[in-house]
Amino acid sequence: VLICPTCKQKANPGEKFCKNDGTQLILQSSTDKKTSLPDKKIEINLPPDATQEEKMKAAMYHFMEGNRLREEINDFEGALEEYKKAETLNPELPSLHFHMGGIYWKLGNQSEALTHLDKCKTLLEAQPPETKLAENYQKTLQDVKVYINKLEKGLKPSEKNQRKELTLADRDERMKNALVENGEKWNEMILIPAGKFIMGTTEDEFIPEETPLHEVHLDTYFIDKYEVTNARYWEFLQYIKSTGDHSKCFPGELKNKDHTPGTPHTGWDYPYFDYPDYPVSRVDWYDAYAYAAWAGKRLPTEAEWEKAARGTDGRRFPWGNVWDAKRCNVGPDAPLSVGSFEYGKSTYGCMDLIGSVSEWCNDWYHPEYYQTSPSINPKGPENSTGVRIIKGGSLFAPYAYKMRCAVRIFGKPEDRNKSIGFRCAKDSKQETGKPVKENSKQEDKGKEVH
Repeated sequence: VLICPTCKQKANPGEKFCKNDGTQLILQSSTDKKTSLPDKKIEINLPPDATQEEKMKAAMYHFMEGNRLREEINDFEGALEEYKKAETLNPELPSLHFHMGGIYWKLGNQSEALTHLDKCKTLLEAQPPETKLAENYQKTLQDVKVYINKLEKGLKPSEKNQRKELTLADRDERMKNALVENGEKWNEMILIPAGKFIMGTTEDEFIPEETPLHEVHLDTYFIDKYEVTNARYWEFLQYIKSTGDHSKCFPGELKNKDHTPGTPHTGWDYPYFDYPDYPVSRVDWYDAYAYAAWAGKRLPTEAEWEKAARGTDGRRFPWGNVWDAKRCNVGPDAPLSVGSFEYGKSTYGCMDLIGSVSEWCNDWYHPEYYQTSPSINPKGPENSTGVRIIKGGSLFAPYAYKMRCAVRIFGKPEDRNKSIGFRCAKDSKQETGKPVKENSKQEDKGKEVH
């Protein structure tokens, strides 16, 4: 068990820094099994003119005393009384509201539990940028939203609808603000120059569907620098819902298909979709196709995706031939914001091609396609095989071997799950004269367009 050496509070799974003061956590020793607080409760009587520092210290005492009562003797009522005293002195402590929400939940008061978890969420989201960079910040915030989501399931239908309307209205505002701030950045595309590259895998890897290793020529094209974010996809949904215009959707999709992300168990109101800068997931191939067409783009072919990921030298991973988990978004506790791993970008400058979410491509999948595929601009089998290509191992991939650029994944066009998102591509001839800025740091001289 990890604890804070300063306040002795136990950490939640996956945490490495104290939520109260940011101190690095240490292993709990036998002498730490009980807090250093005295068995007999101390009454703190602050003078009317107490300083802010004195109030903060007193609040921390009551907070720690509440933790002791909760953890050591399961005295939830007593812990709640201490937490209330701490709240009076310092109402801006996120972890305090987190624990108050938990206590009220245990005591069966869902309304108060939601009130304090909502407050915790608000305080966490208002933290300064340096705090948000802490390793456990994103996980803590997402945990709070998951707990809120679970509590909401126990509300009356009228209460659920009221909270859902407020939540979605709040999300709409977040998305609008995020698009103003980062919309242009998330829409950046990288110019991939015409030429040959090495595609597939050698027979030594014993993966028949990836063989043979072969040379492919592609014409110049653009590909998104980042995966499509929740905010960008939200913008597309707003258009579809407000206009009812499905003219650019795939001709073979269900009539007036609802392109809202989600699965039967995890819908659009799931907390994951509250984050504007997360890659959109739980979208099927038809959703990805429709978004790309709406944005004036298209889905990349498998060959285009693979060249953007591995460059011209046939490397195994976007950064080289040696696996390095620190260069990509892997593991369930990893941050999910697009572009978080600068050192994992491809030679052209594309981000998150490995880790994060896997990505839909335009091609139909066939295990023997490479045996007869054209050497110039391959676009996959001409006829339906029932499954589409998915590229790039997601953060949920079980081992590094599945993260290679050459790995071929497939899924039914209607499949949706948490590990699949997408990015878009565009023919270079479709570019409308916008300035193209060369990125001199890219080995293969890919160019970036806004």
